[in-house]
Amino acid sequence: MRSRLQSVVCLVFLGAAGIAALGAIGSLRAISRVGGNPGNVANKVAPWVVVQTANGQQAEFFVVLADQADLSAAGALRTKAEKARYVHHVLWNKSQTTQRPILRWLREHGIEHRSFYIVNAILVKGTREIAETLAGRPDVARIEGNPHIQNVIPEPTSSVETTSQPAASGSPKTIEPGIAYTHAPDVWALGFRGQGITVAGADTGQRWTHNALKPHYRGWDGQNADHDYNWHDSIHDGISNPCGNDSPEPCDDNGHGTHTIGTVIGDDGAGNQIGMAPGAKWIGCRNMDQGNGTPARYIECMEFFLAPYPVNGNPNEGDPLKAPDVTSNSWVCPPSEGCSANTLQAAVEAQAAAGIMMVAGAGNDGPDCSTVFYPPALYEASYTVGALNTGTDTIASFSSRGPVTIDGSNRIKPDITAPGTNTRSSYNTSDNAYVSLSGTSMATPHIAGAMALLWCARPEFRHDIAGSRTGLDNSAHFISSTQCGDTGQPNNVYGWGRVDISAAVPAPGPPQCFPCWFQETITEDFDNVTPPALPPGWMATNAQGPPPLWVTSDAGVPLPPVDTPPNAAFIDDPALVSDKRLDSLQFSGFGKGTSPRLIFRQNFNLEASSEDPNLGFDGGVLEISTDGGNTFQDILAAGGSFVMGGYNRTISTDRGSPIAGRQAWSGNSEGFITTVAYLPFLFMPSTLRWRMASDSSGSDEGWRVDTVDITWCHGEGTPCPTPTPTPPITPTPTPTPTVSPTVTPTVTPTISPTPTPTATASPRATPRPRPTPHQRPGPPG
Repeated sequence: MRSRLQSVVCLVFLGAAGIAALGAIGSLRAISRVGGNPGNVANKVAPWVVVQTANGQQAEFFVVLADQADLSAAGALRTKAEKARYVHHVLWNKSQTTQRPILRWLREHGIEHRSFYIVNAILVKGTREIAETLAGRPDVARIEGNPHIQNVIPEPTSSVETTSQPAASGSPKTIEPGIAYTHAPDVWALGFRGQGITVAGADTGQRWTHNALKPHYRGWDGQNADHDYNWHDSIHDGISNPCGNDSPEPCDDNGHGTHTIGTVIGDDGAGNQIGMAPGAKWIGCRNMDQGNGTPARYIECMEFFLAPYPVNGNPNEGDPLKAPDVTSNSWVCPPSEGCSANTLQAAVEAQAAAGIMMVAGAGNDGPDCSTVFYPPALYEASYTVGALNTGTDTIASFSSRGPVTIDGSNRIKPDITAPGTNTRSSYNTSDNAYVSLSGTSMATPHIAGAMALLWCARPEFRHDIAGSRTGLDNSAHFISSTQCGDTGQPNNVYGWGRVDISAAVPAPGPPQCFPCWFQETITEDFDNVTPPALPPGWMATNAQGPPPLWVTSDAGVPLPPVDTPPNAAFIDDPALVSDKRLDSLQFSGFGKGTSPRLIFRQNFNLEASSEDPNLGFDGGVLEISTDGGNTFQDILAAGGSFVMGGYNRTISTDRGSPIAGRQAWSGNSEGFITTVAYLPFLFMPSTLRWRMASDSSGSDEGWRVDTVDITWCHGEGTPCPTPTPTPPITPTPTPTPTVSPTVTPTVTPTISPTPTPTATASPRATPRPRPTPHQRPGPPG
């Protein structure tokens, strides 16, 4: 598939009066009214604008202001909410303060225009005279075109299926081959399916009622649809489009957008597991009119994603807290056809500054080198994806290669590769239609979904764009190639290699002990007691609030009630201030060993903000005592660290929670997830504490903890010390008998190595079997 995808900006044209009156504005008079230096005009107006406005014609063009916002300070902010608010505030204020004189002039002269803020620019429809007049202003950096770009949309490689069940033997399997080849099912087995992450699709639209998409649409609550903040249509002037213009609900005029978002999140619950992250939510923006895009349409969708606003609303109603986490982009905007690479780049970089990961297809102009030459794929800020022949580690012939030479950067692209041929996914012809397509457009959503899985399993990476890219890059299966330069790693054919999400989120295996050291495990699965009793040595207390306390439980919410039947530990989430604590039995014996590793499974549904995905109201934390239970501190403050399944929100500071302001588990885990943490080195008897704290603002289902394992290695000194050799036994000769007594020969005893002492541990239950991960596909033959 040749993926030349486009976008047309939403033109909120002000002052519809007077296109006819434009000719009455004399050039000298206009320039004198607007001000500026006419001598620099020729260098400011893009060639496309000059051509399109010849002979008195009108064209759409961007007036790009010289004063652009500085977003560098966003890098120091910790959360997505902080980044999003800051970036939106800085960009909005910059546009409001600097565009005012130009907007006033445009209104006075009845010139159609629309203001943008994600890039400090104004879209104008006018003549060459108007373009040159505006270019003459000292506060205008350049005049750029808004060409129509016809993206080449891939044709189906299979007939359209219309079935709610997977096809019979031979095609297709329940989990699509491309999904399996990324090892996403291994991550699902750990409980991470993309919960809490929102992915946006900028494309030809989406058929939101499709069986594989509807349950995952952020605007659907199971009974009612709310498209405000979840959908935007940047097509305002299409002709004979099946979706019309300004569609009030998600609509796909081609099928491409329904297909790509399906590969990110799709699952119909009836066996069609077509998506990488079926626990994630999606929102959408139509940036192409049946494949026809413009820079304005592309920018309008990026602006909507930065701060979504209601259907038929305006950007000044935008809410940056409703921004998606990841965007999937399978469109292009060739500079050779009039697109301005610089203006689109500013919009892409603004999304990154706000903590939004922008994933983009490399394009379908291979197999030659230096064929990654279209925005947004060529940008450093875009996470650019090449396509593999599905099920193999061979690059697809159409996949564009680096290095990027069109901008002189010689940048290595793509960044990573994913399956991209014969990809079966949802289609727009009906609510149960599926079809197979090929292209980097199909590889791209595999990476968007992989990022959703990474951020679900490892919350510490969320919105750390550089760290997250490094995490996926370093865990990729490297594939060397000398076709377009050095073999790498990375290289200009495969980037860092084929995505392997399970390597970025690995299933915990047994710790590797030094030779001759010993492994010890303390395990508690809460199964050898009768509910509500706790196991011996475990203790529940309420530091604040009335009963109930932590108990063991074999039924109830959140579902499922247990990880390994029959029991799990459980605490409710009440609608009042409480501080409920579950303390483990005391353990010790780590002083001469490795840092102990904790694994447990947890299922929580604790009251959290529905507006801010980073904010919790009620939450749970893990604490540790290293002084016999006298004092406790957070596991992170004590020097521990999470490997996966760490804290996902910050508790509100204005509702009276006993853990206000702290990172915690909050919201809905949507089932049991695996948490892995390394505990600090422990030299004294220690106790773990699972602590749930609530405020008075509301309640939810509660928190369940099961299958707790603490494992460590221990030994004495250098591993496998060499025993001191036993000296040979040399008898002392018996002297000739005399009056003196006989001397008995002295024998030196054999020296045995000192046995390594066994660490002491409190009683432990028998470990229960862990779920078996899905088998990984073997390497291609």
